[in-house]
This record gives sequence, C-alpha cells and structure tokens, in this order.
Amino acid sequence: MNARPRARRNLVLTAVFGLLIVVLVNYLSARHYKRWDWTSHGLFTLSDRSRQVLHELDQDVRVHVFLGRDEQDFADVETLLEEYKALTDRITVEWVDPDRDRARYQALADKFGIDSWLAGDVTLSQVPVVVTSGERKWKVERHQLIVEDFETFEDADGHKLDLQSERAITGAILEVTTGEPTRVCVSAGHGEWELGAYGDRSLDAVARELEWEKIEAEAFEVRASDVPETCDALFVVSPQRPFSAQEVAIVDRFLAGGGNLLLAFDPVLKKEALTPTGFEAWLEEHGVLLGKDLVIEHDPSQQLPGNPGDLFLVTNLGTHRLVDTIRKRGGGILLAVARSVKAVDGSNSEVLFRTSPDAVAETDIARALDPDAKGTPTARASAPLAAAWEYVPPLGDDLKPVELEGPTPGRMLVVGDSDWMSPELLDNPQLSNIDFLSSSAGWLTQREALINIAPRKTNARAVIMSDADLQNLLFRVVVLLPLAAFIAGFGVWWSRRS
Repeated sequence: MNARPRARRNLVLTAVFGLLIVVLVNYLSARHYKRWDWTSHGLFTLSDRSRQVLHELDQDVRVHVFLGRDEQDFADVETLLEEYKALTDRITVEWVDPDRDRARYQALADKFGIDSWLAGDVTLSQVPVVVTSGERKWKVERHQLIVEDFETFEDADGHKLDLQSERAITGAILEVTTGEPTRVCVSAGHGEWELGAYGDRSLDAVARELEWEKIEAEAFEVRASDVPETCDALFVVSPQRPFSAQEVAIVDRFLAGGGNLLLAFDPVLKKEALTPTGFEAWLEEHGVLLGKDLVIEHDPSQQLPGNPGDLFLVTNLGTHRLVDTIRKRGGGILLAVARSVKAVDGSNSEVLFRTSPDAVAETDIARALDPDAKGTPTARASAPLAAAWEYVPPLGDDLKPVELEGPTPGRMLVVGDSDWMSPELLDNPQLSNIDFLSSSAGWLTQREALINIAPRKTNARAVIMSDADLQNLLFRVVVLLPLAAFIAGFGVWWSRRS
C-alpha cells in the first residue's frame, strides 16, 4: 500500500478513535458526576446533615437568587448551589440579575415583597435568596450568607469571613418542606440561664442557633402548672436553686408523656459544698448518677492555659449516635467547671463522653479547691461527663417489646456543665460545641434531620487587578495561548511533511 493513503487512513482512524474516546469520557462523566472542593477549608463541601436533608427531599424546591455577577457573594453562592443540585434533582435554581433582568426581578420582588437599593450603578436586592416549595417561601437575607468577623481584623494572616450560606440555604429548605417549627421551653425561676438576659448567663446565643434549625425558644417557669403540650423539649440550664419535689414531679410527667428533657447542671458551691439540684434521686431512678464532685483534668494535652479545672477539652467520645457528628468532625468539646454524670450499668442510659484517664472526680471539695489540702489524694481515672437516656420497652414472654397503653416516654440528656453553650465556644469553628448543641437539639426534639452547620471561616483576601493587569491577562488569553497552539500544530505538520 502506498505510504500516502496509509497515512490518510491512520489519520482518519486516529480522529475516529479520538472522537470515540471523547464521547465515552463525556458519557461516563455524565453518569458518574463528581465535584471536587479544592478550597483550603472545604468551604463548599456539604455537611452530612445537608446531604441527609437533600436525599430525603420528597417535594420540589425552587431557589430564586437575586444577585448580579459583579457582586462579591455571587461566585460563592453559585458554587454552593451547584453542590446542592449535584445531590438531588428536586432543586432548581433561577438566577435573576436585578440590573440585567429588571422586568423579571421586579415581578418577583413584588411577589415576594422584597426591596432593593442602589449602590452606585448597581442594584442590590435586600433579600438575595428566596427558597420556595408549593405555597411556602423563606427569605435568606444578606447577613445570613457571609458575615464579617470583626474580632479577627488584627490577625496576622488577615481577618476572616464567616461563610454561613450552607446553614441559611439548608435551613430555608427545611422551613419550606417541613411542618410547623419545633418549640423548646426554657426553664426559669431557679437562677437558670435565661432568654433575653445579658452577660455570661444568657441563652440568646443558643436561641439564635436553634432558630437556624427552625426551633423556637420560649421561657417557662416550672411552678404549679404542667409543661405546655406545645413544648417539644424542656431545657433546664444551670439552676442555682434546687427544684422542689412538686416541680420535679412536673418534669417527670412531661418526660413520661413524651416530652424531651435537657438537664445541664453546673456544680454550684456554697460553703465548700455542692448545692443539690433536687433531681438526684429522680435521675437515679432513670439510671443516671449526678456526681457530688468537681471534675479536674490533669492531662496537659486536654488543658487550656490557666487553671485546668476551668477549661478543658473533651475528645474521649462514646458510641451513642448523638456524638457521631462530633467524632467525624473532630475538634472536641470545650467544658468548664464540670461535675461527673454516670450511667448505671444495665439501665437505659449511656455515657456520651468522658475526660482523659488523668482526670480526677474530686468529692472532697476542699481538696478540689486547694490541691495542697490535707487528706488522701483521689485516684486519677476517666470521668463521665454526660449521659443520654431513652426509653427501651421491656420484652414479653414472646421476646417481643411490650407496648405501652399510654404515650411513649421522651428522651433525656444530662450534662455536668453548661458553659459549653456559651457564645464564644459555640462560635469557635475549631471546636465541636456547636455540633453538640445541634445534635442534642435534633435528638431531643426527635427531628434528627434538623440542621445546624457551624460557620466556616476563611481569610478575606481581595483580588485587586489594575488596568495593566487586565490588559496583560487579555494578551495572554487572546494572543499567547492561540499562538502557542498554532506553533505546536505547525511543528507537528512540518515534522510529518519532512
């Protein structure tokens, strides 16, 4: 065969095989779609809880985005929504530029009742994202997407941004696809942490985090009346005065009737003795022992600067599903001035996390306050700090669970500290305090698909390009790249001709 026809045939076959390879790669990539997050902080990798919500979607959701391409949040929101669309075909996204699509924007703005303002020549929508499903809608405001962290302006590596877009969008999806918001009642009247209070004993930070999960919080005084039926859970956070037997009976009826309970007990000291909470005997009946002690962490790797009993890190987690998210995320939970919470063997309670083996659960309060005090030192051992209780029906003679005639009792979580709910610890992305709060809220309200995703901090570094930089970039893209391709092609043609 002549060399020239053979060369033509090889060229045709090469082109055909190359085209087949391209088609095959496109087909496989379409069938096995995968996106990678190359950001240093994994900013656009959806959390496990967001994935769970998306996988469980059983109705269509439409996301309206009112952002122009020149706005600083556009690229982040676009990339994040692509992650949502990659996991479910239930979500559709409509992009409306308030300037370029003025008629469409005005029609939707009138429909959703949102305003806009001018920033120079650019129209900014008051509400950049609206999520709808059927007749329900939820607005995501600008401050819920990206928040300046003003406390980091003096950091050596630059100040940070809190990226809260995932929290806001997933929360909006939950809002339009689930029923009425869950309600948490917060106990008052015994010196507890309060809603609307100021200072270190305010629960407003917790209430804000619960709001992301569409959980409403309201105060309730446990006095003579039963806990309202509208309360899905009751939070008792760091009471300074004991509950009476009558008040404990009210809480008992709430739990037995299907209500859920969070008890966060700090060790309250008076005259070098722990003040009782009033729940000790009742908790023991449910398989939980509230220690009359102070837990002191001696492991240097778990301590924070200062008094080791004040702040210490907990990374020794149990096997309960309530701490699964913390185990996967890492970081540990930061506690302060805690008391032990044990689970009775053979009961329906289970320990959630413990200190290191080098800790001490000191029952001698005088020695706990003064390590040099006289007496025999307490042996070091791992101290349990939290326990979860859940009703397990007994088995009948046929080895089947015995059904209750009345309502099934709810769930209970007991923690030997309340400082883990302080705002500065919930806001710290290196800790898992926010994950523990979110998991606890979802488990206690028995809506375990609820979301609360910790904000992810990233450096706020602007890319500033001058006119000369833009011209150089244009020259490289429009001139140099095509020229390089032409030179390479000419070289191949010349070598074959030779």
